[in-house]
Amino acid sequence: MNNPISLDKIDFSEYLKRLSFVEMDSIRRVDDFSESVADYASKGQIISGSELPWSKANDYIKLGTGKLSIWAGQSGSGKSLLLGQVITKLLMSGEKAVIASLEMPPRETIYRMICQSATCKASRGYCLKWIEYFKQKLFIYDELDRVDVDRILGMCHFSAHELGMNHIVIDSLTKCGVGRDDYAKQATFVDRLQWCAKTWNVHIHLVCHMRKSDNTGKNDIRGAAEITDLADNVFILDRNREKEKEIEKEQYGAVPNEKITNQADAYLKLAKNREFGHEKDFCLWFDKSSGVYKGSSCEPVRALAL
Repeated sequence: MNNPISLDKIDFSEYLKRLSFVEMDSIRRVDDFSESVADYASKGQIISGSELPWSKANDYIKLGTGKLSIWAGQSGSGKSLLLGQVITKLLMSGEKAVIASLEMPPRETIYRMICQSATCKASRGYCLKWIEYFKQKLFIYDELDRVDVDRILGMCHFSAHELGMNHIVIDSLTKCGVGRDDYAKQATFVDRLQWCAKTWNVHIHLVCHMRKSDNTGKNDIRGAAEITDLADNVFILDRNREKEKEIEKEQYGAVPNEKITNQADAYLKLAKNREFGHEKDFCLWFDKSSGVYKGSSCEPVRALAL
C-alpha cells in the first residue's frame, strides 16, 4: 500500500455487520492448552511487549498484544500529547498504529507528534520528511466530533484484521456516540473493544476524562465502573499544578519555594496492571519547546534524524 493515509471511504458500520464472529467451543480438553501453558511457564512471568518512552517504566509495564489500555487525566492535563509521544516511540520501533483523534483535526495531531520528533517547532521540510518516513506505519481515522460506536468498532476490526495494525488509539470515549450517563452502553462498548484487542492481537488505547475533583485514582475516571474493570492497564496523567503556580511567583518578584519547584512537572500513574498487579507513579519533566515528557530533569531531548 503506497499511501496508507488516503484510503478510500469505508462504511465501518456495514463492515462490522458483515463480520462473521465464530465462537469457540466453550468446553475444551486441558491438553488443548499444552503448548500455550508450557510457553507461559518458561517466559510468562517476564514483562513483555512494546516499551514506553521512559526506561524506568520497563520493569513495571510494557504494552503487550491483545490488551486494552485506558489513558486518563483531567482536562488540559496533556494526556493526548503524552500518548502521541508514546505512539511515536512505537512507530520508531517498527510498529504500526492508527489514531482516531476525534477531538482534534488530523493536521494538529500529526504536527504535534512531528514537533516532538524535531524537539522544536518543526519546519515544513521536516514535516514532509517525517510523513514520508512514517507513511507505511501511521494511519489516521479522519473523523471529528461524535462517531457512532458501531463505526468505531468497525474501524478497530478493519484496522486490526485488514491493515495489520499493532496499536489503535481512540481519543476519546466522550466522542464515541455514548451518552455521558449511559453507563450500560459505555460498558458494552468497552467490552467489545477488549474483545477486539484480544481476538486480533492488537493493543487498543482509549482516552478518558476524569471527574471534576482533586482526586486522580482509577475510580475517579468519568463513566461506568466497567471501563477500568475491563481494562488491562490504566494510566492517569496528573500535572503538577502546584509547581506551576509556584514558578509563576517569579513574574511578580516573589521568591518561589525551591522544594516545590524541584518537583516533577507531571506524574504518570500506573493505576492498574492486570497481568502483574503493579501500581506505580512515574515522575516526568515537560520540555515546553518540544512537547516531550522526559524521565528526569537532566535528560536531554534528542531529535529524530530523518
